[in-house]
Amino acid sequence: MVSPILLGWRHAPAPEALSTGIIDCPRGRITEIVGPRSSGRTSLLHSILAAATGRGEFTVLVDTNGAFDPCSAAAAGVELTKLIWIRCGGNVEHALRAADMVIHSGGFGVVAVDLAEATEAALGRIPSTAWFRFRRAVETTPTVLAVLAARPLTKSCSALLVEMKRRRVRFIGKLLRGAEYELVPRKPTGKDQIALYRAAV
Repeated sequence: MVSPILLGWRHAPAPEALSTGIIDCPRGRITEIVGPRSSGRTSLLHSILAAATGRGEFTVLVDTNGAFDPCSAAAAGVELTKLIWIRCGGNVEHALRAADMVIHSGGFGVVAVDLAEATEAALGRIPSTAWFRFRRAVETTPTVLAVLAARPLTKSCSALLVEMKRRRVRFIGKLLRGAEYELVPRKPTGKDQIALYRAAV
């Protein structure tokens, strides 16, 4: 049997990770966070940014559709003085260009690209080569490239895919006077069942 050492095989060392207390995001890799609205994807993004800024690292958020709320981020522990917020006015192409420039400039612990509220038509125009380019650009850096989306986009280019799911909706609080509430069950998914509360005033 021929030794792997003689053949020149090498095992790549495990990349350093940014620990958020929830997940460990590998540095020099793409972490993709996907899920529907209200599934917790923004909270997870805040935890990643908070972990990085808490270590004194500078971070960037490329906000495609203006969904970022600085007050919520600050409440989650993100140090806003160490965050660069790039707003792209709903233009996915501008968001990708901004991310490309930031990644190649270097020096950031986390670069996050929020495509969660982008239209399906705009997402469909993203070439697959963009993700390969991003993967090559970060692989020799200590940067965590986090991509938020409603569905998986980066395919094999991501080292970590986190799928967020909505839990069963429960009504908590007082009913409004003069309002009628109807519980509308949706199709069960596994053991859980998602319910929608409708209000008619």
